[in-house]
Amino acid sequence: MLLLAQVAGAYSKSWSYREDALLAVYRKLSEAPPTIPKSELRSMMRAAVFLVKKALLDKVSSVFQASLKLLKLLLAQFVCVHHLGRAEVAHCVEQTLPNLLTRTGDSSLRIRTTALTFIQEMALFKEVRAQQLVPGELVKPLKGHVPVRLAQSRAELLDCLLKEMGTRDSGFTLANVMKFLAGALEHSDSSVRETAVKIVFTLYGLHGDAVLSYLPPNDASTRKNVLYKNIFDGIAKMGGHTSDAQTPQKEGVEQKAEKEREEIRSLQEQLAALKEISEKGKENSRTQDRKAEKPTKAGGKKVAQSTAAGAEGAQPATAATSYLDNLCIFCGEKDESFTEDGLDLHYWKHCPMLKRCVQCRQVVEISSLTDHLLMECESKGVFMQCARCTEAVHKDQLGDHAQSPTCKPPVSGRKCNHCPLCHHNFPPGEEAWKLHLMGRDGCTQNSRRTQLSQQPQLSQGKMVGGMTPRHPVAPPRGRGGGRGTKIPAPPSRASRAGRGAKR
Repeated sequence: MLLLAQVAGAYSKSWSYREDALLAVYRKLSEAPPTIPKSELRSMMRAAVFLVKKALLDKVSSVFQASLKLLKLLLAQFVCVHHLGRAEVAHCVEQTLPNLLTRTGDSSLRIRTTALTFIQEMALFKEVRAQQLVPGELVKPLKGHVPVRLAQSRAELLDCLLKEMGTRDSGFTLANVMKFLAGALEHSDSSVRETAVKIVFTLYGLHGDAVLSYLPPNDASTRKNVLYKNIFDGIAKMGGHTSDAQTPQKEGVEQKAEKEREEIRSLQEQLAALKEISEKGKENSRTQDRKAEKPTKAGGKKVAQSTAAGAEGAQPATAATSYLDNLCIFCGEKDESFTEDGLDLHYWKHCPMLKRCVQCRQVVEISSLTDHLLMECESKGVFMQCARCTEAVHKDQLGDHAQSPTCKPPVSGRKCNHCPLCHHNFPPGEEAWKLHLMGRDGCTQNSRRTQLSQQPQLSQGKMVGGMTPRHPVAPPRGRGGGRGTKIPAPPSRASRAGRGAKR
């Protein structure tokens, strides 16, 4: 059993005694031998849960942290090692989770973030997840008097865990989540409503048109409410059909979206065709040049007429695609060395807009590194998205990350880009990414930008070594957003040598 001194310390007026008491209980339970009778182990656990429940509401941060440490021991280790059963897990969560949720509405950002992160971890503990205890608490409908911070935290937790756990055997169902959203969509705070809209879109991605049965009819009256108008427009962009009785405005939105998709497809086809024509033109030009060098039987003169005709025919196509030749479409750099192999090497080692994923070694755009780690990488299963700064963080490091200075949330109400390398926020947009990753005062953690800034200085329009400087060229508008763009590794020297021999 717990010592009387430990219990007395937990009720002391001195915060240091309260912290020491919790840590002493932690040590005692972590060292408990398996030979102790289970009845005594259950009593020890229930006593510890009682102390944790009280300490979770402590205003002193270090005492709160100690209570989380003890709670994690109980749920992740003590129950499993001593095989105490589902009833003890349920009792522990039912006693502590309400107080934890209360701290997610705390006025202290540090306390609030720590509580949010711990609940995300706790929901994924093996014994807790099996009983679906956390989802059942999160989907309880919001009452009218729920404080704004608490409501926002509930919505954020539901959003993160729904993406992580889905709605299959997780405790989340379409019905209970939509019941929660019915109150969240009507909440007085805009941030709560915006998070609720995001959850609606997540559910639509999982369940399709079944979501529509929980929403008001998509008619002119409903669309007067901007919130529901945005929901129906968002669902339409996801490829859904919101209602048979669509308004003229709705049809106009769909037609515009379809027109944009057609334009994108057309541009992509044009670029592919131009590239093919350019390659054929170059091949024809090389063929004609070789023919022109051969002397004729009559007088040894070079055949130049056919070469000129071939070059003239290829000239329009070459001019039309000259901006694609020797051009990196990511950073806009243009260089004569950017042949097919040269571009591969540039992507693999030098382009400041790209980075090799540490997990799978694929080359991806830095702007989409977070999405790659969460959805495409071979190791995506070990990453979670931080609810505070939106970065992809290893599950085992999520708690430490939330308390570290690298976790930098965006300014409330403002859209922005977030760099996964230096962890800074900066204005939104594609050009802002280029300025941040390539600019002189840009990302300090982008090693490729540092290499770029250390290139020889320009002197009167030429490199110090007499070479013509490389001029950055804006990438073609037809290039997609590049989410999760992967670049293959450059071919080895042996393969390049083999290819040269074939020529």
